[in-house]
Amino acid sequence: MQRTLKKSIRFKGIGLHSGSIVNVSLYPSAANTGIVFVRTDLPGRPEIKATPDSVFDTTLATRIGNSDVFVSTIEHFLAASFGLGIDNIRVEVDSFELPILDGSSAPFLVLLDEAGVEELSSPRKIFVVQQTIEVSDPKNPSRFIRIEPTKGMPSITYSIDFDGTKTIGRQSVTMDFSGESFCREFSYARTFCLLEEVEFMQSRGLALGGSLDNAIVVSKSKDQVMNVNGLRSQNEFVKHKVLDCIGDLALVGGIVVGHVLAHKAGHDLHTALAKKLFCPSSAVTILNEDKRAEQQFSKIRFPARLQDVLPQLNRGLVVG
Repeated sequence: MQRTLKKSIRFKGIGLHSGSIVNVSLYPSAANTGIVFVRTDLPGRPEIKATPDSVFDTTLATRIGNSDVFVSTIEHFLAASFGLGIDNIRVEVDSFELPILDGSSAPFLVLLDEAGVEELSSPRKIFVVQQTIEVSDPKNPSRFIRIEPTKGMPSITYSIDFDGTKTIGRQSVTMDFSGESFCREFSYARTFCLLEEVEFMQSRGLALGGSLDNAIVVSKSKDQVMNVNGLRSQNEFVKHKVLDCIGDLALVGGIVVGHVLAHKAGHDLHTALAKKLFCPSSAVTILNEDKRAEQQFSKIRFPARLQDVLPQLNRGLVVG
């Protein structure tokens, strides 16, 4: 069944690009309303529903809306919503971007868990992949993402290749495409960037809120991670790419059943695949009331309590 929050919750944090404090309020929402962002700082408080069709820019983050009214950097929050199986939330934000917090989904999970989860009476949509769907970068065909039919557990296999940066290098990982697996093994993976890229972006008025508190920063010249405490896991880089992918695919508003394979992909390819899944076609069957589907996909678990699957981070320190 679909889920929403039990109660509202408010928080604030630094915007990655603006460098300003961003205030956010989360509210329970009715079944089938989805995740809706409300720009409280703009006249008329315009609303933007998080769907694949609402994506209009994927430069540095996933941005939904249009050139006049938009919300950016939503993927970490959407991934956390997927992790706890929450389909319907009203998100009121007084900026063009969500706070970056620690650069992962873990703080959002903590906040959502504090608000609590309530099950609704309407069934969740299940997108069952019947035929392989692939999206590649026409300028660089080695970058691709595809999803294949599966009779087993839905999963994601992701690989990255930063051959020119030894600290990151080549990494690959596979995850069961379930909320429980995400919360336990992937939610804490932080966004990452090169020190040289940060300096370039900040010189042009971008990433003004970026710091070692909300990203893994890698020095290419020194060939090392600049963060004092290092990495949270040896393959944190590729795990964060999976986190981004989960957040972008969550735009479809339901469970995706298939095997996702991605290589050197990014928000542009993730959201392009989400659009293909979202668009009616013979490649995808959408189920929402089929009891057989409920039995077949019962292993797609969502945690009842966050502390059971996220023990490695101090809850107080995660949010700040």
